Amino acid sequence: MSEAIASEPQLAPHLVSPAPPPLLATAVIPPLREREAEGLDLILEGFLLHHGSPRLLDIPDGGRRVLAGDYCYAQGLARVTEAGDLFVIDLLSALISEGSGLVARGEREPLPHIWAGTTQAIADPGLAPSLSAAIAAQRAGDSAPLVSLGQRFDRIDQLSEVLAA
Repeated sequence: MSEAIASEPQLAPHLVSPAPPPLLATAVIPPLREREAEGLDLILEGFLLHHGSPRLLDIPDGGRRVLAGDYCYAQGLARVTEAGDLFVIDLLSALISEGSGLVARGEREPLPHIWAGTTQAIADPGLAPSLSAAIAAQRAGDSAPLVSLGQRFDRIDQLSEVLAA
C-alpha cells in the first residue's frame, strides 16, 4: 500500500516510517484479494487525511492533506475497480458518504462499526443486507445492530482508535 504513495513525488517525502501494517483487509475472513485489500486500506488513509489522523502520511498543511486524501481515495478505488465488482464500489461509495456525514454531524462513534461492517460485507457479500439494515437503524437512532455487526471484526479496538480523532 505504501508503494502507491511512494510513487507520487509530492507525497513520498511525507511517508511515515516504519509504515503501519494494513488494518482493514487482513482482519476479515474470507480474505480479500490483494489489490482489493490494498485499495481498501488506501481508501481508509484518504478518509483519515480528510477527517482524522492519517496512518501513512504526515502532512501538516490542511490543503495538502485534502489533496493527499483525494489521491489515496482515487488510488484505492482504482485498485478495487480492477476486479470489476460494482457491488464493492457501491459499498465503498456508501461508506465514504455515510462516514463523511457522521463526521460533519460530530457523530464519530459509529465510524469504526461502519468501516468494519463494510469491510466484512466486501469479504462476504451475504452480509450486505445486514449492513444496510444496521446503517438504516443507526440513522433512526438505534446503534445496536451496527455495533453488533462491528464486533465481528477482529480489530475493532484498533479501528476505533484510528477513527477516533
